[in-house]
Amino acid sequence: MSEAVIEADCVEFVLEAENWSEHEGLLDRCRAAIEAGLGQLEDPRAGAAVILFSDDATVHELNRRFRDKDKPTNVLSFPAPDREGYPGDVILAYETCAREAQAAGLSLIDHAAHLALHGVLHLNGFDHQEEDEATEMEALETAVLTGLGMSDPYLVQE
Repeated sequence: MSEAVIEADCVEFVLEAENWSEHEGLLDRCRAAIEAGLGQLEDPRAGAAVILFSDDATVHELNRRFRDKDKPTNVLSFPAPDREGYPGDVILAYETCAREAQAAGLSLIDHAAHLALHGVLHLNGFDHQEEDEATEMEALETAVLTGLGMSDPYLVQE
């Protein structure tokens, strides 16, 4: 598939893996979550983050190369060095995201919006290595997503 690039003020979307294009409303949902999340920050990094919608093979290779983890993951964030106008890149793996969404009883679009927001928060200095950091990040994500009418991504589905 040829890449499709869609730009907005705070984000540039790149559709690399064809499967993502089958989900109508995906980019609007992700943009809304990112804009709402950035709106909650005192001083978000300026510029448009790049959100790459890719596949497990690509994310697996990046995860192995940059994190020494030889497996795919749902989302990776690559903050740009401190430079004006570009916060960094976020990449989502289609197959992993689709499996997780199905297992959690979520729509893929809502799950992708959560992960895109999660990645952009990482670009803005948020982390979840420590319990207090995780609590803060999860609370912000939950407030943003439920404010947009999405499910709390941290509630376990029965």
